[in-house]
Amino acid sequence: MGSDRLVTVTPDLVRDRVKLSSADVEDAKVTDFIQDAEAAIEEETGVSIDYTDCSQAEAAAIKNLAAIYCLVHISGGAASGLSYSIGSLRVAESGPSLSGKAETLYRELERILLRLRQPYVGRA
Repeated sequence: MGSDRLVTVTPDLVRDRVKLSSADVEDAKVTDFIQDAEAAIEEETGVSIDYTDCSQAEAAAIKNLAAIYCLVHISGGAASGLSYSIGSLRVAESGPSLSGKAETLYRELERILLRLRQPYVGRA
């Protein structure tokens, strides 16, 4: 199955999510965001993750959250865990109300986190 394939999350994969280039956010900064996203997702799910060798679902969650961090970074906003602000837009774990790419990534991240929290529910 595709979810068994191991993936390495790279800065290019993260930037691809939001159509940014290395000129927009350099590799070192994106790698920091990847590591922060990995830690936040581990904390949220209780699952131990290695972004250099993870499942497709884990990689998708890391890429989405790191991409949100990139959007926050280039907009001058702030982020911590699963809460962030982009300009006047504020999103907390309790309930986002936003638009565009960040909302799409956040909604997908929520679905993935639910599955990672309960990895054996509904699976045969």
